[in-house]
Order: sequence, then structure tokens, then C-alpha cells
Amino acid sequence: MHKYFSERKWAEAFLRGELLFRSLAYFRDYEDNNVREDQHEGRAIFRPDAGLLVNNVTQGTTSILPGHAFESAVKQDEVFVFCLSRSHRQEHRERFKAVACVEIQKIGMFCDRVEAALPTSAKFPGPPGRRRIGRQVEYYHETEGGSPRWALPDVIATSKFQTYSWQDEFRLVFSLTDALEFEKVSLTISANTSKPPSNIAEHHSYPVNVGCLHDICAEV
Repeated sequence: MHKYFSERKWAEAFLRGELLFRSLAYFRDYEDNNVREDQHEGRAIFRPDAGLLVNNVTQGTTSILPGHAFESAVKQDEVFVFCLSRSHRQEHRERFKAVACVEIQKIGMFCDRVEAALPTSAKFPGPPGRRRIGRQVEYYHETEGGSPRWALPDVIATSKFQTYSWQDEFRLVFSLTDALEFEKVSLTISANTSKPPSNIAEHHSYPVNVGCLHDICAEV
């Protein structure tokens, strides 16, 4: 795993064990021409090419809504992520404007240290009995149907549109609330494709100190 840094001082801080988690809302509103920025962060979207099929159970009718999408959103201010990449490429250095890159050579040990440094109340992704802080990001296209993603906040938090697949991302994810629990989502049907307004009040950060990482990490 690799972590790219736009300033060397942040790479040095990371090797000392200083990590800064950000809420999903922070990356939703980040402005850098869709590199780290993702206006759909924390949302699962299903927008069929032929339009959204809607069933009216009360009236017993169905209709097609052209251009509409079914959206499921997590509590974007309550889910924290720390982003890594599984790849070491020049493309990453250029797009992230990186001046330094640190390789995490023992990802399992790294994740264990982060989990141990968090409060015992922290919640992680995954099914009961197999919850872990680290998860590989899944990439999908908004026209894909049949996924249970809409009901799974932890899966939504580690899913992105296919256009971001170049990042080859691996995320550390946690919440201090019930935000990662089954069906803790808000559901909407929308035709709006524009970027939602920023909400700085949801831009939370959470610093974590895991201790010196020089034994399992190295600059590359």
C-alpha cells in the first residue's frame, strides 16, 4: 500500500505515526477537478440508461422516469476515512501533485495499530464477527443494477464510480456512531446531476497517533 503526500512534512508526520482521518463530506466538497474530490462521495447511485422504473404500490401502476436516479446516502459527516493506494505509479504522483510517497510494507500490522489507537466504541466495515478497519474500494458504473449496496453504508463508503478506478484505492474506515450499520441511509429519487452545495459544518477531521511507523513503512 502507498500513501502520497503533497508536502514532505506530512510524509514525515505519517512516519512518526500521525494520521488524519477526514469525514466523507470533506472529500465530497473538496475542489481539485475530481482528483480527490468526488461529489458522489458517501452515496450509492443507480441511474439506468432507459430511465428509472418506479412502482406505485398504492395505485398498482409502474412508470419510467427518464434521467432519474435512485440514491442512497450515508451519514457523510459521521464516517471517517483515510485513503491509500494499492499502486505505486507516476500517474498517481502527478495527479496527486505528490512530492513524497510512503510504502506501507505490512498492511495488516498497520491496520491493527490504527484499530488499537481508536476508541473502543469505534465501528468498522464488514459483517458481524469480521469487521475490520481496512477495505479495498469497489468501482462501479451508475447504470449497474441488482446490487445490495444501497442498504449497506460500509459498502457505500468504500465504493466509487468507475471513473476513479485509476486510484486503485484502499481505505481505512470507521465511525463513532451507528452510521455504518445496516440501512442507516437516506433514500431519494433525483434528476439532479449538478454538484450539491458544500456544507463546511460537516467537514470533520479525526487525528490518530499510532506510534512510530519506520519499522513497517519506508519512503519510495
